[in-house]
Amino acid sequence: MNALSDGRRLRRLCGRARAFWRDSVRRWWHDYEWPVVGALAVAALGFGCIGYARHFAGNGRSAWDVLYATLQLYILQMDSSVQPPVAWELNLARFLAPVVAGYTAVQALAELFAEQLQSLRLRLLRNHIVICGLGRKGLLLTHSFLECGERVVVIEQDEGNGMLQQCRDEGAIVVMGNASERGMLRKARIHRARYVVAVCGDDGANAEVGAYAREIVGRRRGRPLTCLIHIVDPELYLLLREQEMAAERVLALRLEFFNVFDIGARRLLNEHPIFSEACEACGVRPHILVVGLGQMGQSVVVHAAKGWRARHGETGERLRLTVLDPAAEEKRELWRLRYPQLETVCELQVLPMGTAAPQFHRAEFLRGVTTAYVCLDDDFDSLSAALSLHGKARGRDVTIVACMTGEAGLAGFLHGGDPGGFRNLRAFSLLERTCNPDLLPGGTHESLARLLHEAYVQHRCALGETPETNAALVPWDELPEDLKESNRLAADHIGVKLEAIGCGIAPLMDWDAESFRFTDAEVETMARLEHERYMAERLLEGWSWGLARDDREKRNPDLVCWERLPDGAKAYNRDVVRRLPVFLARAGFQVYRSG
Repeated sequence: MNALSDGRRLRRLCGRARAFWRDSVRRWWHDYEWPVVGALAVAALGFGCIGYARHFAGNGRSAWDVLYATLQLYILQMDSSVQPPVAWELNLARFLAPVVAGYTAVQALAELFAEQLQSLRLRLLRNHIVICGLGRKGLLLTHSFLECGERVVVIEQDEGNGMLQQCRDEGAIVVMGNASERGMLRKARIHRARYVVAVCGDDGANAEVGAYAREIVGRRRGRPLTCLIHIVDPELYLLLREQEMAAERVLALRLEFFNVFDIGARRLLNEHPIFSEACEACGVRPHILVVGLGQMGQSVVVHAAKGWRARHGETGERLRLTVLDPAAEEKRELWRLRYPQLETVCELQVLPMGTAAPQFHRAEFLRGVTTAYVCLDDDFDSLSAALSLHGKARGRDVTIVACMTGEAGLAGFLHGGDPGGFRNLRAFSLLERTCNPDLLPGGTHESLARLLHEAYVQHRCALGETPETNAALVPWDELPEDLKESNRLAADHIGVKLEAIGCGIAPLMDWDAESFRFTDAEVETMARLEHERYMAERLLEGWSWGLARDDREKRNPDLVCWERLPDGAKAYNRDVVRRLPVFLARAGFQVYRSG
């Protein structure tokens, strides 16, 4: 445990050192490189001329002889007539001049053979991260991963993209071309990468990246490639998410689909919750207002309702929710089809109006509202509407959050705290809060793997085991990578087990999906399959049967066929598969019976 903590501390220190070098030293050198080199070249020339002039004094040498002898220093050639003692000016010049000449030559060669050097760097890369598409999301991801000390390859087809040089300056390898082509993905060495993140501006291009990645990784051995695909269209996003947990998949590829609005809504509600501790302590019933029902606004509504139901479902108390949008009635009809339980959870008030309407500026709907989320598609409109509501809410304890795409200007100012006249007004920067390294561990498989690990720890601790006797009984973040991957493989296999009993997995629509129950026969079938999967995985990792568990010697008494497995281990496997509907619901999926 101490060694693990020391290793993490060392990686953090190395990451900070690299960040200091990249953000301070290298950036300064980039700005002043050639003025400094030029100044050193002139200094070498000046000191050389002074040194030779002193040495040749009285020898009848001309100024041209002094200049010629000094210029020879740049090619490591010193006048043969010079004998010790050598003037200090000349000594300095004979070292400084070749250094300047050599640095200039190396830079010239690097510029001349830049493409060949980049190809060599690519060939040597292993376990890197590939970012497909250099828009705002791609730039933020690239910057964040580089800050963490990761090696990053960016694929971008627009040679006029103003962000290319910034990526190069920060240390990323930039490959010019279309990321949705097999050749470009191969050139970026995705078969050797750890993660591929597709954030091109087009859903179709991002989906193609995933399809071609499936072909390229082939029979890759070891840890699967994780491919994260950004999908903007909500309908397509729901359809493609079914593929994440499909029973038939390429074992070398772990496919994850994500949507910044879905992730952003969850993080928004975590940072600016609908119910504060102060409100609950005073017995104040929350009443939230959502202005704008674009993708972000709809995601906020759905996640707020789900969160309220999880917390207050047993009491039957409904969340007071007001939504404001010109197409609010249409969105309400859509929710009735897609989320039929929403209006049983929420006391819903619909206001079909825009932010330019006189009724909006009168803001009579603010009466009783405790938190307002302004989620308009345009940043300027969001901030303007939030400021308008803030002005109308003076004297009331209403928190107003303006959801912005980026963090700039007044949005950045508001994000930092609670300054003077903007009390209770906040800004939430969507891309900054979603396009960062937290994106990688937030996928479906990772979430399920964490839940499976928590269930394992609870089971083993109940049997009296401790981290000293079992190295796996630690929090997820402290778990060794090989054990994390073991849990991910268990999550990958969930679809196979469900298919074996005639069930499937779909995106969560039924908020009662956690109550799904398997028959005893179905539980027995899936428990047996999980044990067989686990045993095959452990045997491939070099484990063998032993009377007692020994992590160092890789011995495990549970590596026997199902019939010979101890009753306690059988009971644990049965318990885990019974809880699969709960785990899947928490990850955004539900179980259904086929046919």
